[in-house]
Amino acid sequence: MQAGVDRVAEQVPGLPADDIKLSRMLHIVSAGMEAAEEAWLKAHQLGLSEFRTLIMLYSSPGQQAHPSDLCQWATLKPTNMTRIVDALLQRGLVTRRPSDKDRRCIILEVTPDGARLIRKLLPMLHPNVTAMLQGFSRAEHRQMGILLQKLIDNIDAMDNAPQ
Repeated sequence: MQAGVDRVAEQVPGLPADDIKLSRMLHIVSAGMEAAEEAWLKAHQLGLSEFRTLIMLYSSPGQQAHPSDLCQWATLKPTNMTRIVDALLQRGLVTRRPSDKDRRCIILEVTPDGARLIRKLLPMLHPNVTAMLQGFSRAEHRQMGILLQKLIDNIDAMDNAPQ
């Protein structure tokens, strides 16, 4: 990867090669993590988007939220969220009902089966996370968290910047 970026940088003056290398490394890490999570979840007949949506709902106040909030948190389009929610509904992991405050709004809520599944799966996920972070000292772990939060903040600022 580094040699390829260096070759392109030689041909394109001013190319921020170090930034491109870091960006590429982040993509590789993200893809690797997602592939590992997908493979692990497949054994539980759950897709990564379904798992993430269920976790977001589980971690919401009262284990409930509006679908539009989930779309925003998961950065998904409403069509994709509808497909994911339909799959979770079909498995009995969430329910959908009108809001008590505004009957035009829909509320999604984790069912007892959905909560049990999350409580079962989360502890099983810990060894995978630990394996991914093996070899990092506590100080490196904290520093990585600080640096990744800065990156998240920069991405959020880009999203909110005028075009």
